[in-house]
Amino acid sequence: MNMAIHLNWLSILMLCVVLPCIFQQEVNGAAITETTVEESINEETTAELETVTEEACGPCNLKGDPLLAGPQPPFEAETQDYPGLESKMNPRPDYGYRSYGGNERLQGKVAIITGGDSGIGRAVALAFAREGASIVISYLNETEDAEETKKLIEDQGQECILIPGDIGDEDHCRKIINETVTKFERIDILVNNAAYQGKMLDESIEGMSHERVLYTFKTNIVSMFDLTRFAVPHMPKGSSVINVASIQAYHPSAGILDYAATKAAIVAFTKGLAGHMLGKGIRVNCVAPGPVWTPLIVSSLSKEHIAQFAADHPIKRPAQPREVAPVFVFLAAGRDSSYITGGVFSVTGGLITA
Repeated sequence: MNMAIHLNWLSILMLCVVLPCIFQQEVNGAAITETTVEESINEETTAELETVTEEACGPCNLKGDPLLAGPQPPFEAETQDYPGLESKMNPRPDYGYRSYGGNERLQGKVAIITGGDSGIGRAVALAFAREGASIVISYLNETEDAEETKKLIEDQGQECILIPGDIGDEDHCRKIINETVTKFERIDILVNNAAYQGKMLDESIEGMSHERVLYTFKTNIVSMFDLTRFAVPHMPKGSSVINVASIQAYHPSAGILDYAATKAAIVAFTKGLAGHMLGKGIRVNCVAPGPVWTPLIVSSLSKEHIAQFAADHPIKRPAQPREVAPVFVFLAAGRDSSYITGGVFSVTGGLITA
């Protein structure tokens, strides 16, 4: 009888020890399976984005000779209708997916970026997100590019809202600001980046219609007045306005004289606004890029011009958007640029703007 009792107790003891072990193994197995699935999804997303960047950069040298740090002409890209899609460019622009890190310099900030769906705007959006900012992207109608950029921002753990529409319309500019304030309750950074550049003309002024000139000015400079005056009441001390001019402000091309004139106006707008905004604790600066590989190029130049784009410039190639974006981060992060306002920062690959 004693033997039977001992056997019963031994059986109970084994159940108490073995069952929890089996249960724990099942839980761990489920956890491993769940983690494996999640990692697989993340790896697929990362692989997709890296493929896009690999298509853009290819064998580029990101650490050495600046002449070799981006694709060089000749290019095989086809012309596109305005506003153009980054997803259809060959090669794809490099917006810094592999190369830009981030150091929490914009942690908790809210940034509006017009034209943030592609090109320089997308590179700036990615950089700002990796620095910790929430992003509002204004774009015309390039939904495919915009959705791709939104996913990119959200993959960095940051919020992103998309607002399509024409910034040449005053009511739409007001809508961009109102939707941003409704969502985030303030604006810390306003990047006036979106622009229209019409087809390069052979005859210059004779071939430029009144409608084209008017549309160019409304999109490129009038919108800056509207967006800035609507945004400023919601911008706390320490905020930053960053406008985008161009090498065209200093070396205008006759075939896109309307575009060049607006870029010169943006330089004056920046310098005139900067002093006044200091009283509100807001810094205003300008970035003037040289030739950059963006949809603006393939939607405004001929196939022949696209093939040799920037071949005659000092660095013998166009900039990639990733090479321009760090300047925006520097100007947006007050801890790095608190003494800088009213400046025009040239990212021109050796072209002189002074």
